[in-house]
Amino acid sequence: MERFPRRSFLHAVGASMVGGLAASHGLGALAATPSTKVRFGWQPTLNGARYFIAHDEGLFARNGIEVEQIKFLAGPPFFAAFQSGSIDVGFMGTPPASVGIAQGVPMKIFAIENYAYGSEALVVTSKSGINSLKDLRGKRIAAQRGTSGEYALIRGLKSVGMTLKDIQYLTLDVTALLPAFTKGDIDGGWYWEPWQGEMREAGGKQIATDGDVGAAGCIVWVARPEWLATNGDAVQRILKSLDQAHASLMSNPQRAAGYLHKDTGVSESLALEVLTKEAKWPTMKEAWDPNYVASINPGAIKDNKGITAILGKLAEYQHEVRAINAVPDFAAAIDTSFMAKYVA
Repeated sequence: MERFPRRSFLHAVGASMVGGLAASHGLGALAATPSTKVRFGWQPTLNGARYFIAHDEGLFARNGIEVEQIKFLAGPPFFAAFQSGSIDVGFMGTPPASVGIAQGVPMKIFAIENYAYGSEALVVTSKSGINSLKDLRGKRIAAQRGTSGEYALIRGLKSVGMTLKDIQYLTLDVTALLPAFTKGDIDGGWYWEPWQGEMREAGGKQIATDGDVGAAGCIVWVARPEWLATNGDAVQRILKSLDQAHASLMSNPQRAAGYLHKDTGVSESLALEVLTKEAKWPTMKEAWDPNYVASINPGAIKDNKGITAILGKLAEYQHEVRAINAVPDFAAAIDTSFMAKYVA
């Protein structure tokens, strides 16, 4: 278990901004009620930006949420925590969410954190001679088996008439990626942040992103069904806190990059790149729009669009590579009632 250091950050301007937002969302009354303790599972991903902002600026606390933070570095222990009931709420990418749902982990999606169209990509060395996906034939390209990076690489190759058999494919864990990249043992790799950015910082050139090949994913908010059933008010407070964090991110992305630097250890420049160029954080109202790319609206879900379409395409690949035994019914794993109440 790890906790961020307590900080009293807000300056007078920030405090007035939050105060104004609180009034506009009716948060004054919420803050006056007793706090609810919520056990948050989190991972050091840059794509969880609104969570870090809401925590570091004290927005959760202002809205009556007492945060207990529990850090995870991988999906399996995250899943085990949900199964044992040792955490209540968490955020994760669509790849682990898809696997968890397929495995019957007791968790339901109740909100969208972001749409990460550019925070995973193919980055190649300066000496590789690769300038486009068409140049990959015969090259030594790495990804991690069963991940969204491999899924994107397969889609990227397919877009130019190739398969993994047309390249020298290497499956590398992220711990071995940078040494192989800097030594020239591979020509490139398709990985997520922060390794994507670290390959660029090591002199690499970015060729294509997940969004370019139709493989972009999301970060979703999930919670134990039993907890959701008895903590509807706390969920509303969480949604309000994240919306406030969105306003803070939009008004001062540099400040938000500072939070990510302190909380995840990445450079501020890389954090700012992710915040401003590699992903979009929708307001709750935007995520509710049935036409939004990662919509959580019941209409979009019924038509297999939005978040269910993203999860479905990914799960088909995961089933193909035997990461999951069957493609689950994602609609049954999404609870839209909390968003419906919030946007109303």
